[in-house]
Amino acid sequence: MLPKWCDKYSIHNKAIDEQHKKLFELAANAEMISDKPIHKGQVKFLLADFFNYMKEHFSDEEKYMAKIGYPDLANHQKIHKSIIQSMIELIQNIKSTNDLKEKLNIIASKWLLEHILKEDMKIEQWHQEHLKKSHSKHDTNTQKTYEYICLCKDKIHKVSYEIHQKIQTTNANYKCKTCQEYIKLK
Repeated sequence: MLPKWCDKYSIHNKAIDEQHKKLFELAANAEMISDKPIHKGQVKFLLADFFNYMKEHFSDEEKYMAKIGYPDLANHQKIHKSIIQSMIELIQNIKSTNDLKEKLNIIASKWLLEHILKEDMKIEQWHQEHLKKSHSKHDTNTQKTYEYICLCKDKIHKVSYEIHQKIQTTNANYKCKTCQEYIKLK
């Protein structure tokens, strides 16, 4: 039986948490139909809904990780691409309605929820540790500067504590004047 959404799965980003809740619901629906007679068209509709929602969620989640400067973003993006590619391959090789239901259940339980419960929790753990370090640095030296990078080769942007806090805790984004890309924590 699949777990149900609870606050311990939160990454403390309202939009991403709402998407995770929706994905938990879709997973529960997939599990619910897995052992019931159902028309192939209904299963295909649920699978398409799942697939499209996952792609949208992965895109939003990657933007969030970039915004907070998550250091394992590239690896996380590879995992997302792998999940989507595996879904495409599963969809292409469907033989029967039961096969379709079984594959949908695999997507829901193995990939999606395992991904949220393991990989996405790593984002939250890193973010909380990063915020604690940031707060403790603030307590000891508010005049400290933080180094940010952009796409310019060997360019370092020195950022004050106040600007750093804005970037880390709000929707503030700052672009390099040279390359016009958002700066990220080094």
